[in-house]
Order: sequence, then C-alpha cells, then structure tokens
Amino acid sequence: MFSFRCLCGLAILPFILATPLYADTFKLPLPAGSETTFALQVDLLELALQYAPGDHRLEIIRADRLSQKRGLAMLDEGQVDVALAGYNRYAERHLLQIDYPLTKGLQGYRLLITRADMVEEFDRVESLELLKDICIGSGHSWVDTLILKQADLCVVEGPGPSLYGMLEMRRFDVMHLAIHELGTENVQRMLRQHNLVVYPKLLLRYPYDFYFYVRKDSKPVHDLIEQGFHAATQDGAIDRSFQEHPGIGYALRFLKEHPDLQIIDLDNPEMTDGNSANIYRYWPGN
Repeated sequence: MFSFRCLCGLAILPFILATPLYADTFKLPLPAGSETTFALQVDLLELALQYAPGDHRLEIIRADRLSQKRGLAMLDEGQVDVALAGYNRYAERHLLQIDYPLTKGLQGYRLLITRADMVEEFDRVESLELLKDICIGSGHSWVDTLILKQADLCVVEGPGPSLYGMLEMRRFDVMHLAIHELGTENVQRMLRQHNLVVYPKLLLRYPYDFYFYVRKDSKPVHDLIEQGFHAATQDGAIDRSFQEHPGIGYALRFLKEHPDLQIIDLDNPEMTDGNSANIYRYWPGN
C-alpha cells in the first residue's frame, strides 16, 4: 500500500507542475498611493480571476513613483505576472494583451482641470485651433501626452502626481484627467489642496483605454484571464461592478447633467484600427 501511494504521488507530480494555473497567485505592480486611482481595474481583474477556472489570488506589488514603462519592464523581467498599462503599440507587439478595455473607453474622455482665474479664458475655446493657444500639463509616461503632441497642442510634461502643484504654480494653464478619475477621493483631495477646479463645458475625446498585459511566453495565463473576463461579462458581474464604482458613477452623472458639453475629438495614432473600432463594444446595447 505504501508503494502504491508513492507511485501515485510521483505519477501526478508532473501534472501538478504542468498546470499551476488552477491554484496560483498573480503579481501585479502598481504605484504606491494609487489605491483609489486604479481601484476599478484591480476590482475587475480580481473578478475575472474569481470567474476563471481554478482558485486564484491577486497580489499587488506597490512601488514608489512606478511608471507604466517600469511596470511593463518588471513584467518583461519576470518580476511580476501581469501589468496594467494604457494601450500602446509596443505593448501590443511585444506582450499579450488581455482583450478587455477596462473603462469601456472612458479613459479617453478627458476633462480639463484649471485654476479659477482661467475659467473665463476657456469659455472662448470652441475648436481645436483655439485650444492650441493653451498649454496643457500631461504625465511623462502617459500615452495621452503623445496624443496631445500629435494634435500639435502645447504640452508641458511632468510626473503625474506633480501636475497639480505645477498647475497651481502656473507652469501651464490646464491639466487633464479621465472623466471617471474625477470621481475618486484622491483626485478630489488634490483639487482642494491646490485650489483647482474642473472646467465643465469642454471635453477632449479619443479612443484609448487601459488593458492588462502578460508576457508572450505566458499564453496559459493570458487565456485564463480572458476566459474569466468573458465568463464575468456573460454573467453580468462586470457590468454590476462597473456601475457600482464611484468614479464611473461620477462620469455617467456628469455626462447626463451636461448634455451641451462641447467635445473636441482627437486621433490616437497609437491605436490600431481593430482596437479603435472595438473599444466601446462592451457598452450596453453594443
């Protein structure tokens, strides 16, 4: 009997080693202090792992001033299992993209933040050409920065968390954030701390979103997470979590309460035709 048990254990050992995905911990790097900023994305990934086959856990690796570029490098170096980044062609070309736009395209709806004394100045901005007279603060590693520069806009770059203070100190005229980010506690606190206001009459819009990425040699992980997203979407769990998030609630209320909002559409040169066309496909009715 003893020999039989030992042989059985040896027989199933290769199977266990070959199929670690059915009870695994996945490491995700995020900037320290970004708990509310990326709460939606983290909640959705945890939900996908719950709906994926097996028993999985998400471990957040916090790092000070972690840029998207550094997060992708940690993924490439094998320090983590999955990374979060705004869509870019480098990531799509060198990594495996989890095919789910995490804010259903709202990441490309950009509201403008400015000082109170600049509000009247913005009232005259009625076109992309007039917007070119205004300097916009944008993050060093943000894909949005490339989009704004491609539109021939005046852009001043800085670390994302430092943009609020730079705007208060008049280093530029306005900064931009995704519409749902304005509904987070952290952003509202920064606006109060630096005496900044949201300009409610104008919105920049371009096809853009955040995605999760894994290494090319992690196809089983890619397929597992995509399977979880698909199952959670079919069950309605993704939509329920999406609607309950305070940032999404803020965004939907803002759009409903501002039916005359002026929208300036910009091209996203980084977006492939397929992603650009499908980025809003998870909205109800699509």
